Amino acid sequence: MTKILTKVATYERLAHERQMTSLIDRDVIALGGDFTHLRSDWVSLTYDLGHKVTSDDGSQYAYRAITRRGELLWLVFSAGKTRGYHSEASCPFAAFDEARDALARRRQIRSRWGCVTEVARALRRGRLRFDILIEDAEASPLCAMGTRHFLRAIGVPNIKRMPGFALAWLMLIDGQLGFVIYQAALREGVLDQQTHPETPERPMSVSQV
Repeated sequence: MTKILTKVATYERLAHERQMTSLIDRDVIALGGDFTHLRSDWVSLTYDLGHKVTSDDGSQYAYRAITRRGELLWLVFSAGKTRGYHSEASCPFAAFDEARDALARRRQIRSRWGCVTEVARALRRGRLRFDILIEDAEASPLCAMGTRHFLRAIGVPNIKRMPGFALAWLMLIDGQLGFVIYQAALREGVLDQQTHPETPERPMSVSQV
């Protein structure tokens, strides 16, 4: 079982992450530096306002952060976005690339969001039937950390597949799950890169392993 860090322990870990800082200064920082708590996209974390990196073009900035489970990450903010992206890359500039790619893919999928909601509606009504795999979440533009924390929050941290109708109902609570449904629909051939989804009147069964 993963040990949950105390608030003091998270401060100490973040203080240690600061580069070019003396041990004495790190000890002082750990007593109460510029730390802010945040919960978004199912992830609860603490980030260090004093440890900020800005992208070369100035369009992104990232704070060093840590979860209560001791997972280090970069919390990346992009221009025009109020919600940060959780990147587990060790380098902030790799985190910028990861966040930029995820944002571009989300925009592309958003342009077809009507198709996504149609597939989700068909799943809820039983007109489509297929499973959602963990690989679908991994292939989506959602961050891996958010996926892990979501599964842990709903009590199934080790699940590898779930019925499509279940995730479609959960999408009514968190619309971002539509990105996962989109990937599953592509894999199942219900959607392709261009056409609208097929929603047959009779249920389409997909064999379950």
